[in-house]
Amino acid sequence: MRYREFGKTGWRVSEIGFGGARIGGLLAEDGGRAASLRTLEAAYDAGINFYDTADMYSQGESEILVGKAFRKMRDKVLIATKGGYCLPGQKRLIQLIKPFAKPIVRAIGLRRNAIPEALSGTVSQDFSPGHIRKAVEASLRRLQSDHIDLYQIHSPPRDELLGATLQDTLGLLARLKVEGKIREYGIALDSAEDAVHCLGLQGIASLQMPFGLMDLEALDGVLDRVAERQCGVIARGCFGAGAMKPSLSESDLRAIEPKWPRVLRIRQLAEGMQRSPLEAALQFSLAVNKIAVTILGMRTPQHLAANLQYYAAKPLSTQEKDELLNHRREDMSLESAAAHESD
Repeated sequence: MRYREFGKTGWRVSEIGFGGARIGGLLAEDGGRAASLRTLEAAYDAGINFYDTADMYSQGESEILVGKAFRKMRDKVLIATKGGYCLPGQKRLIQLIKPFAKPIVRAIGLRRNAIPEALSGTVSQDFSPGHIRKAVEASLRRLQSDHIDLYQIHSPPRDELLGATLQDTLGLLARLKVEGKIREYGIALDSAEDAVHCLGLQGIASLQMPFGLMDLEALDGVLDRVAERQCGVIARGCFGAGAMKPSLSESDLRAIEPKWPRVLRIRQLAEGMQRSPLEAALQFSLAVNKIAVTILGMRTPQHLAANLQYYAAKPLSTQEKDELLNHRREDMSLESAAAHESD
């Protein structure tokens, strides 16, 4: 495993990080909690030292699993979590009954797509200092830790980035840093374009944003400006939120992914390079030196092994990188045509 500087924090973070969105959950398959713990431990053994989770992932169970995995070697890893979402009553109830309900769920074979929407509830957001302080305290309990290495405001919309509430909340995070409850704080964004609205915010150590062959907007000057600010950049969505999986047919892609022409083009280019699309995608992200860590979601030891294989592959040549970039404009034209066709 290779490591990179994380902004101006002085941390050295593994080039790939563990994304905890997929671990835990009432309807988790593939071995459940035991498999997740084995995956976390195997990731550490492979040299991964950056673990990204959030209080809303699996109603808090993701944090619980990360905390359990590393409570005896807390100083060996960097744990990043997020807050700002509020679970509806239904999900809070699931959180309480989960230990008792899991055996029943497994016995009857219930799946996520069989859950009525009314039982899931609507998730809201609250970025006020009062909510965030409570969220930090709750995350500390779940993580079984006296501190959080990196606390991130979770997906604030554009109006929140420009509003007074976030300024007050950043002031709170600065106080929590003085108190020793968090070491650094940052913002997890839903788009690279929103990063420019964070450059004037005081005290932030990091920005997390979508980046990869499916999301190249950060290359339009955003990464350069963030680097000038000395913020650590966390890239997520390297695999296009699953859209780049080779198992998806063209008809599957057309149904679920607006950028499906780009996926097909990436597959074609990767095949010409004698690489899998996922390998090409990860190596592309690794080739951008302004990114400190690329988050990869993984739930089982098999997922981890596959990701490590993509990581260990030969880096992209300059020609390969240029090929993947040069078709961006063409791909965007195809996507625009496909969107008009669907209308």
